[in-house]
Amino acid sequence: MDDIMIDRLVLDIPGLTVDQARKVSEQVGQKLADAAPKDGSPEESSFGTLTVDLNDEAISRNLPRMADMIVDSILRRIG
Repeated sequence: MDDIMIDRLVLDIPGLTVDQARKVSEQVGQKLADAAPKDGSPEESSFGTLTVDLNDEAISRNLPRMADMIVDSILRRIG
């Protein structure tokens, strides 16, 4: 996988408290950072907007699992 550079990441997840939203956004950011390769030559790809739709089952699960599902979906979309 190529290097990932995200200029802006907006998560709109209804029903979360401020604390829950902060935790899930931090988890998503860390998991994306962990997924970035540590070596290799980057190729640049640009995505204007990626939308990740979570089903009710994903939203009802715990925050780490929700973060995993968001990251997995993002990584699949960007290849």
